[in-house]
Amino acid sequence: MSIRGDWLPATIAASGTTSSEVDLGKTDWDLLDIQFPTLTSCSISLQVAEASGGTFYALGSSINTGTITGAYATTFKLGGWRYIKVVSSATQASERLIRVRGTNY
Repeated sequence: MSIRGDWLPATIAASGTTSSEVDLGKTDWDLLDIQFPTLTSCSISLQVAEASGGTFYALGSSINTGTITGAYATTFKLGGWRYIKVVSSATQASERLIRVRGTNY
């Protein structure tokens, strides 16, 4: 039986590449479900940290998105990290509200 957390916002500001910090609420999530709005063509990756406001590190591989016109979702292996940021390889022309949630198998 899968267990899922609440959907949370990871907002990339206009002219930005990195989302706000997201606190997933606990450290035992195996996976991160992620939903994208329309994005400028880019690669998407995650950064993770042990503590809020801490040093963020790149996590695993990125995904290449092309131009997303919305209604696109994927899952990243998270490995128990609680604090995350979503990173775009390209500057986004306007604010992008990305939704994320922790999931267990």
